[in-house]
Amino acid sequence: MRFFLLIALAFFFATPAAALVVDQDTVWDGQHSFSEDVQVLPGATLTVTPGSQLHFSGARLEVSGRLVAEGAEFSGENWEGLRLKGVDSTTRISDCVIKGAATGIFVQGGAPLLEGLTLSANKVGIEVRGKAAGKVANCRFTENLKVGLFIKDDSTTSVVDCRFEGNLRYGAYLYHARPQMFQGNMFVNNDTGLMIAYHGTDPEVLDNRFEKNKIAVQVDRAARPVLRGNLLLGNQTGFYIYRRSDPLVTGNRIEENGVGLLVAYSSYPEIESNDFLNNEMALKLEFQSSSWEAKRGADARAGETSARSAFAGQGMRSVSEEDRRAKRLDGMVNAGNNWWGREGTLELASIGSDGNPSFIHDGRDQTTFIDEGEEYPLDKVAHSPWRKVPATEIKR
Repeated sequence: MRFFLLIALAFFFATPAAALVVDQDTVWDGQHSFSEDVQVLPGATLTVTPGSQLHFSGARLEVSGRLVAEGAEFSGENWEGLRLKGVDSTTRISDCVIKGAATGIFVQGGAPLLEGLTLSANKVGIEVRGKAAGKVANCRFTENLKVGLFIKDDSTTSVVDCRFEGNLRYGAYLYHARPQMFQGNMFVNNDTGLMIAYHGTDPEVLDNRFEKNKIAVQVDRAARPVLRGNLLLGNQTGFYIYRRSDPLVTGNRIEENGVGLLVAYSSYPEIESNDFLNNEMALKLEFQSSSWEAKRGADARAGETSARSAFAGQGMRSVSEEDRRAKRLDGMVNAGNNWWGREGTLELASIGSDGNPSFIHDGRDQTTFIDEGEEYPLDKVAHSPWRKVPATEIKR
């Protein structure tokens, strides 16, 4: 008898509370508290009116039908957040506050419209996956513990006019994703403002502002985005081009950073038509060597293991060595046709194209570096020709 009682008690405590099911059009108004999951089924619409406050304890709101919420607050303790599963653009969440969740909004496929939201103190603000489309616009991501906005799985969600501030690891992270638009956003006081990682992640990052981040933009693991028309102001590092990444960096204003642009580990970006102004070091090469790449690059990449990718604990997508191999190995990083500021221009006029500018750190300053006991020559920067007038009209 005692054995069967223990079995019954174990079953009782292990069984989660039954979900609250919304299977017809429903309106929520005012204050509501939930300790069980809420599921909005296909064909049903849940409308949450302005001023409503929804509180979840160890639960989540899962929508497979339609959600229309405006001016509401979603919060709770140990709660999972909102899950949107394959919803279309008739699901619209606007001017809402979502805080304290594991993931504020989890988008699995579909094309929801997320506008004017404030996402704060979540582990992840918004995660978009499953080839989702839709739009994230005029949202504010603040003090999220891992990342404000995480887009992956070949999703094309547009991100426009958002503010990312004080997020502890990343403001936004693009991982195997290609947003249709990534424009007009503001990144302030994040550990890393924007991370763009892995081959196939090649959006155009246009007209954004990055200010007072530890790293403004990091491009990693063979990503090849276009970085155009951005303002990078007062960051510890502006652009960090890392591990076989070859972005196009053009038309940006890079000002008053510790290092304006840092290139490392077999990366060969095209750096042209930018304005470098009053950085402690405009351009720096670090562990950057065509000789290292030719000798060890392929083997090093073959030896990479990553049981964890970004945050989801999934294996790293396979990328062929042909896709990751450098197309040109001549010991040079191209940075011609940039404006280096008034003083930089005068210095270049004095030392010429073969000189060693004080604002560039490369193989002219540090001839070699040591990696695993072997010595490799540090690449050099081709800074000629240079512009005599500013390349952009970007204002501070």
